[in-house]
Amino acid sequence: MPVRLSAGEWHTVNTGLTEDETLWHFRSGWNVAALNCNGEQYAPITQSYGAFLERFSKELTSANRELDRSFRQQADTQRDAIRAREARMTQVYNYFAMPGARRVFCDTALQVANESLLTPPADPKVFAQSSLARYESAFRQFFGEYAEYETLSGEWDRKYGAQYGASQPGYVAIYGPGRNGAGVAASLLEGGPEPVGAVFDPATGVMVPVINVPQDSVSQPVVQPVAEAGSEAQEE
Repeated sequence: MPVRLSAGEWHTVNTGLTEDETLWHFRSGWNVAALNCNGEQYAPITQSYGAFLERFSKELTSANRELDRSFRQQADTQRDAIRAREARMTQVYNYFAMPGARRVFCDTALQVANESLLTPPADPKVFAQSSLARYESAFRQFFGEYAEYETLSGEWDRKYGAQYGASQPGYVAIYGPGRNGAGVAASLLEGGPEPVGAVFDPATGVMVPVINVPQDSVSQPVVQPVAEAGSEAQEE
């Protein structure tokens, strides 16, 4: 999770960029979308990405050189500059490949791609600035939802942790957040894994289900296709 600034905005790898950095980060995000957003419905992302690279090859080459120059100015040696830029771009690519935001990011990238095919941009830097902001919105949505989940999880632990044990973040990360305890319990009965037991709540008379976190769904690679429609458990 990135740091949240005093104004409420998230400080990410795309915060406070120059024009050349904005263009290059946007190109990087588009590249990740072309790799990660699989399925026939996302084909325009790859098509439009290739067209963008070809149409603005000179501008992209210029931005790449400017970024190299910037890293050289901040490093003691050429080797240090290369390593610093490689580390930075690894952060950028991993950011755009974040599994939790992938579905919304892919849908956003598809919208941007379709618009670029319908009306090819005239200025790559202007297009990159507006489109990168739209990419960022997908991740801000995820960060906001996860922060809300952490708050709700903390409230559960403070109120019920001593009686039932800590909340189960692994389940929620895989199968989706419930807005309250009832929502989580209901999700268990709608296609989720079978409970391995239950705990009686004397205050409400409710049997609270207890589940094991599926061990084969926790770890995911950086680059992974989007699951087929309807496979909600795999998409989260």
